[in-house]
Amino acid sequence: MLPFGRAYAQRDTSHYRTVPVPAHLRPIERAVGSSALGSVYYYGGKRLTSPHSLEVPFYELDDPMVNRHYRNYRTWTTVSRLTAVVPLLYVFTRNTTARLNSREYWAIYFGSLGASLGFTIIGNTQVNKAVMRYNQMLRQSRLGVSAVPIPMGGQAVGLGYSRSF
Repeated sequence: MLPFGRAYAQRDTSHYRTVPVPAHLRPIERAVGSSALGSVYYYGGKRLTSPHSLEVPFYELDDPMVNRHYRNYRTWTTVSRLTAVVPLLYVFTRNTTARLNSREYWAIYFGSLGASLGFTIIGNTQVNKAVMRYNQMLRQSRLGVSAVPIPMGGQAVGLGYSRSF
């Protein structure tokens, strides 16, 4: 049995990718003034409406770390939305014959608001990590060798080096 840390170890695939990074992918830019509460992203010079729009380029890159950060973002966003519903559930599930305890309600309301805000910040931190890793994968230089048969019966050998933005 593997120790816990080794079973879930991070794998950096940037050095041994079997599939090259697709050439049509563009870098993702984060707008100036973006904060942990919400960021504005640009892809190919166009403003994206939300971080959910980043799903397509992330999955086209198919990097495990980028996908993991993006899944974490979606999970924390869902938890944040569910936490925001807690005060409404309190109102609907309380005993209708008893009077509404305003202190209790406001404690639940502000506690829910604080937790929801915290989960949103955690989620946005995860999507920012995914964007940084995505851009890092696009910037990596690529070195390759290819051999192609030529009509005369020999091989044409080529060496190539590519570096993006």
